[in-house]
Amino acid sequence: MDLEYLKKYGKIIGVDEAGRGPLAGPVVIGSVLVENEKQLKLLEKISNDSKKMTEKNRNDAYKIIVENFKYSIEIATPEEIDLYNIFSATTLGIKRVLKDYNIENKYIIIDGKNFKLNIENYECIVKGDSKSKIIGAASILAKVYRDRIMVELGEKYPEYNFQKHKGYPTKEHIENIKKYGIKNFYRITFNPIKTLLLKNEIKYNKDDFNSMRLMKIGL
Repeated sequence: MDLEYLKKYGKIIGVDEAGRGPLAGPVVIGSVLVENEKQLKLLEKISNDSKKMTEKNRNDAYKIIVENFKYSIEIATPEEIDLYNIFSATTLGIKRVLKDYNIENKYIIIDGKNFKLNIENYECIVKGDSKSKIIGAASILAKVYRDRIMVELGEKYPEYNFQKHKGYPTKEHIENIKKYGIKNFYRITFNPIKTLLLKNEIKYNKDDFNSMRLMKIGL
């Protein structure tokens, strides 16, 4: 589909996110601009749905993409996720990456469905990261960037072992939450954190969370 779109629209921006499901950390949105067939051929060699790639292959592809393409990476914070919900926070992140481009005369393809933007030149594609190498490249940027954020968090807070699970709700991660409590990089509207907080079964510092955020779950 990429070559067909490139011939039809001239310049394509692919957009994808990483981190909608974890209990901790931001959701990260990556985007890549492809302006010609030469660039597309390069992506065809290195790009894929990031979930289907090894960590080494993702990191290698990330380096090639950032060195050869116009790209943008933005985040929506755990606080924004709690206040606006994960879908709205992801939409906010998408709007942020697109502000980094002059989108006139470019067509935007976004992995997923139902995103509403105040522009006309875009479409959402379900499973777009496996259908489009351009979206796949955006998914690589988002995944690698987010993993690096979580590794850094893990170095600062080793008790959570973020290097291993990257914030996803593994059995070990949930046990660590029960043992050590949560900090402001956690998403308190996500279960089981929300339920544990309401039952007063995990520790937290109220000063880490603004009142609007706590009110969202009834605290």
